[in-house]
Amino acid sequence: MTGAVTRVLRDFWSGRGAVLLLDDFDHRATSLVDELRACGARVGAVIARTGPAAGAPEVERSLHCSDAGLDFTRPEFEAWLRDPSDDVRTWLDGLDPAREWLALGTPRTGIDTFCGRPVHGWRRPEWAAVEDKTTIDALWAAAGVPSPPHVVVTVDEPPAGPAGLDAVTGPDGVVVAADSTRGHVGDSSGLRWVLEPAGVPHAVREFAGRADRVRIARFADGVPCSVLGMALPDGVAVFSPIEIVTLGDPATGRLLFCGSSTHWRPGDVAERDIRGAARRAGTELVRTTGYRGIFSVDGLLTPDGFTATELNPRHASGLGLRAALPDFPVYLYNRAVQEGLPGLGGITAAALEGLVRRLVAAAPSASLTVGPTLVEAVPPAPDHRAGPACADLAARLGEPGLRAFPLAAASD
Repeated sequence: MTGAVTRVLRDFWSGRGAVLLLDDFDHRATSLVDELRACGARVGAVIARTGPAAGAPEVERSLHCSDAGLDFTRPEFEAWLRDPSDDVRTWLDGLDPAREWLALGTPRTGIDTFCGRPVHGWRRPEWAAVEDKTTIDALWAAAGVPSPPHVVVTVDEPPAGPAGLDAVTGPDGVVVAADSTRGHVGDSSGLRWVLEPAGVPHAVREFAGRADRVRIARFADGVPCSVLGMALPDGVAVFSPIEIVTLGDPATGRLLFCGSSTHWRPGDVAERDIRGAARRAGTELVRTTGYRGIFSVDGLLTPDGFTATELNPRHASGLGLRAALPDFPVYLYNRAVQEGLPGLGGITAAALEGLVRRLVAAAPSASLTVGPTLVEAVPPAPDHRAGPACADLAARLGEPGLRAFPLAAASD
């Protein structure tokens, strides 16, 4: 199956030129550049918000907005791509006068053309809208996926006091999450864990200028986790759950995102619960938006089962397939599915699901840091969780307040 996909991608990309549109031109571009070159493409240019930084791949030409004094945020860069300056058009036309190259952006690039060149695997606006944490509960309800009690308020009118939060406040407080009106906020940077209701107005106002609305939801004490899936023409493939390692300080509400691990084994019952929720959500995503490609459903595994927090309709990190199958061009495969590339129709959702789950289980991997410190290994444990090991490392680094979730288990 992987050989068939690779042959289709090589037939498509061989001899083609590409221009990459990147937020940051650094080491994260290496995998995509390597895939393109392995499939016979020529990476003729990179246009990036910043860079080049340490670890950036060697390319023929690159242009960086930061070099021209354009200090863009990521959302501002995405907006700039819709109407770049004439000198950028002239520069690119000088490299590709016939405009034969294809453009490839990030998983969040929402334009279908750039300077007269098609953007391959661009993000449709109806897909991007699903990622908003203040509106996703409509999809959870339609798909029958549990989610925490919540309210949505504007950043200009936070709740006046605790009385308005009685229905959503739990024993461990609430989580305040920003919407996506001003761009994506991830890796816990768009979240605030608020332990006491009196602190909610301040937490809401912290997002002024970064969001229009926030979702205030009951804190659920569970293992932060995610499950990736892939929407194909014949159905939805759902892969195995992964641990999204986030530490929290129950005294201050501080959250620290550490990375992800495919070592985690939540148990058969919990795995069926998580994967079933993702399959229903993915099916609803396809029904309402026509989505194709990789997506992720994030949430928490609590003693009462899985509760969902967000859906990312894009190629999210953490699948673990690259560690299991380093030469497989998974980024280009995802974009090919999104573009309906001919020749891939024989790859069924059921077959892909079984293959990826077997490969990742046979070669578990993790990408974890506590602050700047790399976590070298995930120690063996009954469920192979990485969270407790990261909390132990945090304590050794002088952060004893940071604990792994669930807090109830951490305090036993």
